[in-house]
Amino acid sequence: MTASAHQRPRASRPLLGLRRQPGRVALAAMRMPRPLYHHGWGWLLDHTFLLIAHRGRKSGKRRETVVMALTYEPDTRETVVCSAWGPNTEWIRNLRAHPALQIRIGRESYVPEQRFLSEDESLAVAVEFQRRHPWRLRLFAAILGWGDLASEPAVREFVRTRPFVSFRPLGDARP
Repeated sequence: MTASAHQRPRASRPLLGLRRQPGRVALAAMRMPRPLYHHGWGWLLDHTFLLIAHRGRKSGKRRETVVMALTYEPDTRETVVCSAWGPNTEWIRNLRAHPALQIRIGRESYVPEQRFLSEDESLAVAVEFQRRHPWRLRLFAAILGWGDLASEPAVREFVRTRPFVSFRPLGDARP
């Protein structure tokens, strides 16, 4: 038999073996910023990662999630995030049931006004993130198994299947 007869077609697997749900390694990496915020060192993360405090939809207990900011507007202090694993993650389901309790980003902490973005708004955020951070998007796409997000149809499909949420300080009078 030839060597090719023994070769099996390899399915494209995400780097680190991540699939539809985050694994232990991914969860541990995503939780690393949390202690920084709890010990007053959140400023080290600048406006890259934010800590969302939210209420459990069933338990009513306070929960916390760290997510990467796709955009941050210094004038309005608005930030937009995306659920990397889709609409059924616990924190998204909790935010749909109850608004976020608190946002911590960089040196800031505030009670937020939250809004789920429309598909067109989400696409604009994703395209701008792709333009500003192409290497970061390629890295996350490889690690999380999102496929090639280089084309607009691929980005549009990505956006269609994942919720984007905007947070800004509640009642902020700034323009």
